[in-house]
Amino acid sequence: MTHQAVVEIKNLSAGYGHHQVLQQLDLTLRHGEALGIAGQNGAGKTTLFKIILGLLKPQKGRVSVLGKTPDSAQTRRLMRRQIGYVPQLQTPGKMPVCVHDAVMMGRWGKGFGFFRRPTEDDRRKVSEILHEVGISHKHWQEVNLLSGGEQQKVSIGRALIREAPILLMDEPTTYLDHGSQAEIIELIKTIRLKHELSLIMISHDPEHLEAMSDRILLLKNGRLEER
Repeated sequence: MTHQAVVEIKNLSAGYGHHQVLQQLDLTLRHGEALGIAGQNGAGKTTLFKIILGLLKPQKGRVSVLGKTPDSAQTRRLMRRQIGYVPQLQTPGKMPVCVHDAVMMGRWGKGFGFFRRPTEDDRRKVSEILHEVGISHKHWQEVNLLSGGEQQKVSIGRALIREAPILLMDEPTTYLDHGSQAEIIELIKTIRLKHELSLIMISHDPEHLEAMSDRILLLKNGRLEER
């Protein structure tokens, strides 16, 4: 494992209008590292993810993802292609979307797009990923009929199929029952090693972060500090 930095943030200040959420924040994620970030609700964990994803501009400081800085819309789009994102589990809408199609959407811009239909390779990738996350038997089931744990596996599958080297996970075990939490923790540990992913996970559950992370930082008063 190399020690090259894949995400580097220096002296970052960020927020919304006059409300500053992050201040003088430093963060380094190295290749193959699983970094856990703990903090209370409202501490700025989601704001930090928006900065890394290029969805929010820093007020001050420097952000680098795989050596690139998000100084143009095109660069921000290219950077986002290198990042898989697993959002916090939410109740799926009522629109009937099957598991296959929900995961396939992760290939958008990577395989198919506005003028390119999904290829045989895209469909094969979906099947491989569904097998890997353990829901291949639910291939054509509607997502809104799945359990919470299964829905989270769909989200992980959608992030994995991007074949991105960096994975951001927002409260991956929250709102799941105890059995599903244990299953998701083991799945994250397995896919991280198999795909040599660099992970950042945010959670308010220190035990879950301990189980999934090499290193844990606490986000407090707009800054990251060692726990």
